[in-house]
Amino acid sequence: MRLAILAICLLAPLPAMAEPVQPAGNYRTCAPEISEEGRGLVAKTCGTLAVPDFSGVEFQSAGEMEDARSLRDGFLLGVKVYGRCVSDYIAARQQPGVPADGPEADQAACAHSWAEDKATEVTRSFGQACITYANRSVMDIRLPVYDGPCYPETEDTEG
Repeated sequence: MRLAILAICLLAPLPAMAEPVQPAGNYRTCAPEISEEGRGLVAKTCGTLAVPDFSGVEFQSAGEMEDARSLRDGFLLGVKVYGRCVSDYIAARQQPGVPADGPEADQAACAHSWAEDKATEVTRSFGQACITYANRSVMDIRLPVYDGPCYPETEDTEG
């Protein structure tokens, strides 16, 4: 009898544990129109970013790919500079006496978020085009075999 009661007590919470996990309701993303407003807001101070598009690109030579890599790397550096500028823009508006209830800080943060999203897209699309070229270079004797990195290399600081 004690064993039956113990089994019932252990099995009773199972239906509650079987419920699917609900996503957190406080996760915020930027609506495209807010990002666009933010980009316009910080444009005078931080400039604008020209986003390279590597989607659907098929490199015809290693030199063409290296030119595109330079373009990608320049864009990624531009995103870092843009992010610092947007952070400075927001900090400059968080001064005593400045109303804190305006939308400018959120809009500017969304501009930075947009830039980071574009950096991810550019990195991904260049990487895919690079891998396609590397695969082709193995099969096509007219192309020098490419076995270099297709994605930015990072330094491992955890050693």
